[in-house]
Amino acid sequence: MKIVLSFLICLLFYSCKSSKQNEDIFEEGKSFKNFRGYEPVDPVEFEDKLHISDGNGSLIFKNVKLLTREETLGFLNNETVLVSIGEINREGTINYLPITFSKKNTSYKITMDYMKYATLAQISQNEFIGSKRVGIGLRLISLITTAESGINISDLYSIGLAAKEGKLSGTLIIEVIGIKSKEVTSLIPLPSEINQTTIQNAMQALATIKSKIYDEETSLYPQVMAVKKYVNETNSEDRDDEIIPPNVSAGMEIDLDNVQVNPTQPLPDKNIQLQFGNIRFSSEERKNEASQLLSQSLNFILDREVEKAIEMLEIYESAFPLYSVAPVLNNLKNNREVLRDKEAQEWQIINNIILNNYRERLSEAEIERLKRS
Repeated sequence: MKIVLSFLICLLFYSCKSSKQNEDIFEEGKSFKNFRGYEPVDPVEFEDKLHISDGNGSLIFKNVKLLTREETLGFLNNETVLVSIGEINREGTINYLPITFSKKNTSYKITMDYMKYATLAQISQNEFIGSKRVGIGLRLISLITTAESGINISDLYSIGLAAKEGKLSGTLIIEVIGIKSKEVTSLIPLPSEINQTTIQNAMQALATIKSKIYDEETSLYPQVMAVKKYVNETNSEDRDDEIIPPNVSAGMEIDLDNVQVNPTQPLPDKNIQLQFGNIRFSSEERKNEASQLLSQSLNFILDREVEKAIEMLEIYESAFPLYSVAPVLNNLKNNREVLRDKEAQEWQIINNIILNNYRERLSEAEIERLKRS
C-alpha cells in the first residue's frame, strides 16, 4: 500500500512539473526558438541571373527580368499556401509562434500567402546563409489587436466573426506580388476594415486574380517573398557542433531542418541580406549609369573598336558585377589581336553572343545593326 501511495505521489508531482513545462513552452514559444521555417518578408524584386535552357540543349546565363513569360513560368515550378502567425512585441519586432489561439490584449500579424515560386540558396562571401522563395503570388495580411483570449486567429473567417462581435480590431492588407495586368488591377478590392464581408470579398478577388496568372496579357515579375535563415541568431546556447552542408551553390534548395551550426561563431542578422540578395545598386541614378556604360560599350562594338569596347566593359564590370556581361568581355579579350582587323569574322561571333544573351536590352535599331554588321 505504501509503495502504491508513493508511486501515485511521484506520478502527481511529475505530472504537475510536466504540465508547468508545457505551459512554459507554449507561453515562451520555446519550441520555436530554433525556428527555421520560411518567414514572409516585404516583396523585393529579384535581380540575379539564372541558367536558362536556350532550347537547343544548352544553358545560357540570363537576368531574371529578361525572361520571357514561358521561361518565367518554367522557373517558378513550385506552389504553396503558407499561413504564418507573428506576435508583435513592444519593440515592434515580430516573433513567429506555434499557436492558433490568441492571448488577451495582444497584437498579431497573420499572413496568408499563395506563392508560385522557386527556392534558391543565398551565398555570402562563399558561405551559405539561408534560402529564399522567389516568385509571384497573392498575400492577405491581417494586423489585429485582441480584446479577448481564445480567438482562433489562424482562420480568417473566425477573425471576421470576432471583429463583428467586438473581440478584436485591426486592418486588412491585400497584396498582389509580381502579377501585372489591367484586369488584375481592376479586380483588387479596397477593404477599409476587418469584418466577414471584407474578408469574403478579398478571398473571392484573390481567387479570380490567381486564375489570371497564365493569361497572355499578364506580365510576371518574380519577387523575394519569404526567407529561411541557416542559423538562429538569438539562441546559440541550444546549438550543437557545426555541420557544414556539402556542395552548396546558388539555386540549390537545402533541407535546413537538420542542419546545426557552431555555437562559438558570431551570428550576424542575415534577414536583410537574404531579402535583398546580391543587389549592389537600386537607385535610378545607378541604373542610368549602368545603362549609359552598356550603351557606350555597344557603340564601340558596333564601330568595331576593340580596345575602347574592352575598356568600357571593364569599367562596367567593376561598377556593376551583379549584371555581368562577362561572355562578351572575355571573347573580346581572348581575340583582341584578331579583332583589331575590323573585317575579321570574329566580330560576327561577338554580335551573336550579344543577340543571344542580351536581346531584351536592345532597341530594334541596335538589333538590326548587329544583324547587318
